[in-house]
Amino acid sequence: MVAISDGVFAVALTLLILDVKPPTVGQTLLASAIIATVPRVGIFALSFAIVAYYWISHQFSFGYVRVIDRGLLWLNMLFLFTIVVLPFSAAVLADYPLAAPAITLYGANVAACSATLAIGWWYAVGRRLTIDVRRDERRRVAVRTMISPTLAVIGIAVATIAPVASLVLFVAIPVASYTIKPTR
Repeated sequence: MVAISDGVFAVALTLLILDVKPPTVGQTLLASAIIATVPRVGIFALSFAIVAYYWISHQFSFGYVRVIDRGLLWLNMLFLFTIVVLPFSAAVLADYPLAAPAITLYGANVAACSATLAIGWWYAVGRRLTIDVRRDERRRVAVRTMISPTLAVIGIAVATIAPVASLVLFVAIPVASYTIKPTR
């Protein structure tokens, strides 16, 4: 399960950059064309950080799993589906970085990533597929799994009135989620 997940993450990270095209202008317009790519490169960097955050979270969470059943496999595939959709929602956001529908799509995608990863984690804990996880660590994981979907939903909610604030909230996801330190 971890091997296919790593492969899917590698593909998703690679697909993100394919939306960033190098300028095809004459030398006299090259500087302004490069500057014009900055928003798209910024969305790429944001999305790369978010996918990397989910890969690290997946690695950490599944480090506790000792047994895999069909339910967990399907939940993991659902999580991976949300990951492979991120390059699409990132491309839409890169085309319309301040448009509420694009921000909403991206935020919903990020929230879905968070929700499906959390559901997989709690399924594994509930079905006792994990090694014994201390109560304080379960509490930390619970808090961590709530930070990113909360920030994503707030980002969606403010998209129409403060699109830049929405983007800042998305940037905060990989940063804020790691303020809660794991015990292992």
